Amino acid sequence: MRTFDASGEARADGLSANDAPIPILERLAVASNVPSLPSVPVEILQMMRADDVPLDALVAVIQKDPALAAKLLRTVNSAMFGRPRTVTSIRQAVVTLGLRAVKVMVLSFALVDALQTKDPSEFDYAGYWRRSITTATAAQLLARAKTASLADEAFVAGLLTDIGIITAWRCAVDLYRPVLSAFLYGGRPIQDIEKEELGITHAEIGGSLLRQWNLPASLCDAVGAHHGQGLADLPESTKALATLVYCAARVASVFCNDVPASELGTIRAECLTCLGLTDKALDEVLTQLDTQVREVASLLSVQSAEIVDYQRLQAEAAIRLTELTLQGEVDRATSLRRAELAQEEVGRLQGEKRAILEVASTDGLTGIANRAAFDQRLHEKLNGAKESGHAVGLVLLDVDYFKRFNDAHGHQAGDQVLREVAACLRTTVGGLGFVARYGGEEFAAIFVGEPAQRLGHWAEQIRQAIERHGVRHGNTTLHVTASLGAACACPASVDLTPEELVERADRLLYRAKHAGRNRVMTE
Repeated sequence: MRTFDASGEARADGLSANDAPIPILERLAVASNVPSLPSVPVEILQMMRADDVPLDALVAVIQKDPALAAKLLRTVNSAMFGRPRTVTSIRQAVVTLGLRAVKVMVLSFALVDALQTKDPSEFDYAGYWRRSITTATAAQLLARAKTASLADEAFVAGLLTDIGIITAWRCAVDLYRPVLSAFLYGGRPIQDIEKEELGITHAEIGGSLLRQWNLPASLCDAVGAHHGQGLADLPESTKALATLVYCAARVASVFCNDVPASELGTIRAECLTCLGLTDKALDEVLTQLDTQVREVASLLSVQSAEIVDYQRLQAEAAIRLTELTLQGEVDRATSLRRAELAQEEVGRLQGEKRAILEVASTDGLTGIANRAAFDQRLHEKLNGAKESGHAVGLVLLDVDYFKRFNDAHGHQAGDQVLREVAACLRTTVGGLGFVARYGGEEFAAIFVGEPAQRLGHWAEQIRQAIERHGVRHGNTTLHVTASLGAACACPASVDLTPEELVERADRLLYRAKHAGRNRVMTE
């Protein structure tokens, strides 16, 4: 069996660079499903390496692939080029686009064809194309602002940056699945996880694959260094392109939510330093990015997940900066506790912070958590259950005939009923769960672990407590009952989304109401 060094090159001695085989590289070396370019695009790219390409010969090769020819015609007639007259021949399309643009289009269409699949897969292809197209478009826009002659190559290199990910997934899914899982749930850069788990990054895998495709060294180097690894050591002939692609990948990471919006300022500063752009030029690139990505995705006929626009990203970054500033003020005051003035400042800031959080998460009428706090807590508990294997239970309850209380005794009586039901719910559940007002006369309780496994018992306890509890209004005691639906995400089904669990509990609540009310329905 052949073995490879860290660059992906085969070694004659049969040993890897550290005298131990690297499993994923060995797997890729013998895999039959490594992505490859179709024959016609390969022939076109080889022709274009010559200084003087005969136009008729190039047209003849393109026409051998009807699908490719159709895509080129669609491209030249798209709004991107704004042609006043329709282009109907391949010869005219090549003349209109120019050889460099034809090369970019051929390679882009070939890459999409090589990576498209109709098979159902847990791999996030929409997210893959979102990141690839965003990187490609950002690279092209940055190049136009910095070095226009590199714009076409920058686009292709950006489109290829993550090809190592899809190659590893296709050829060694058992080795690469844990990497993607750790990336999705751990918040660490994917290249760090790859290096730790596999001893090699997707950037290195991608660069090695492109060398096998016999693509230009500048593209191979740019893809191999798009996370910064080895960027400083590249020859000057390829460093300019690689730096553009590195900056584009950093921009794509924040636009595609791979890093938090608070990183926007750092990434902007890095792009300004690396590329020598002005603030205005960089802002123009970032402002155009969302629209350009949509156009490129449509042109390449790929389904791409949405990216955030620059204005929204700036707003999120500002909010995060405000949060960090407030926390910084709290930390600053905390460091001065020995002085009485500092202690008072700490107390004031922390009190304001608690008050803001309490107002934001508390229902004003009942004093328990509000809908926003409920949504956040249910999301957190279901995500935590994926790691711990604990069950998560949800009880939804609706006050029976609530409209009658309002009609017969007035809205103040209705408000008092809601306050009393909330207090009764909070007392019954205690520290075993999380209670909230879901909306109107509906309430919710979340249980995790042992209490969730006894969900029906706790739902019945809540029902009985409400039924026993009389609500005083003036000289009248109002008797209140409730209908409840209880649904549980057991360890085997913790992949349920919050919306799916709420829907299940709501269906059971609906059944309880139509079965006569004042009862519990469980699964």
